[in-house]
Amino acid sequence: MCPGSRPQTARFDETFRIPISTSSEAAQQRRRTTFRIGSIVSVDIPTRSFFRFCAPCRPVSTPPTIDGDLGDWDDGHRLPDLSEVSGEESVAAVYAAWDADGLYFAVSARARAAASVDVGRPLRGDGFQIWLDTRDVREAHRASRYCHHFYFLPGKGRRKPRAGQMRIRRARAHGRICDPDELSVGTHFGRSDFALEIHIPAAAMTGFEPTENRRLGFSYLLKDAGLGRQTWTADDPLPVAYDPSLWGTLELVDG
Repeated sequence: MCPGSRPQTARFDETFRIPISTSSEAAQQRRRTTFRIGSIVSVDIPTRSFFRFCAPCRPVSTPPTIDGDLGDWDDGHRLPDLSEVSGEESVAAVYAAWDADGLYFAVSARARAAASVDVGRPLRGDGFQIWLDTRDVREAHRASRYCHHFYFLPGKGRRKPRAGQMRIRRARAHGRICDPDELSVGTHFGRSDFALEIHIPAAAMTGFEPTENRRLGFSYLLKDAGLGRQTWTADDPLPVAYDPSLWGTLELVDG
């Protein structure tokens, strides 16, 4: 796809597979596209930024227990791994589900997490961040009151897991910031694995009305000093943290 043209939409289902090249040079070319502006600035744009992604989010009949044990999740709720589009290796599997009471997410990694959390500055340290737009306005470059930015910090040892919501900078309007106690997060640390489990209740998301709208703007960032960094759609240097047009779409399906 040519730079500057309209982004294409890639839809995923359980049969979709992304081809992976065995050439490291080809993988590097897919990872980022470099634009040179005059002779002054050179900008690397992540390849995924040229596409719009839409993935199904399947329902749950029984809500998962938010305790870090992912035994009540199955592969039908696993989100497509978009790291492969850029020729990168994923560091974790991410799952999503929904019901009338809200959204559920889970993260599973086959490696030991560092979980170096900065409680005072939650976005600086390790953790899992989620962006949601309950109206999925694809052309807007500034957030509305229907846009949300949540963070989830893993607990470790005596430190309990934490969660919260941040205001999105440059937003045209802000919705209600939820009480951190409304959000649920559970973690599991093993010698060679790590799991994170999340529930965002409907009341914490302005405009979450599955009977009226089944499409949600969505992106995430997993950041850990031990595991690495993984995003779903765009990443730095693009302003994915406050530009909803750079997010993908979750479609709440019935089965």
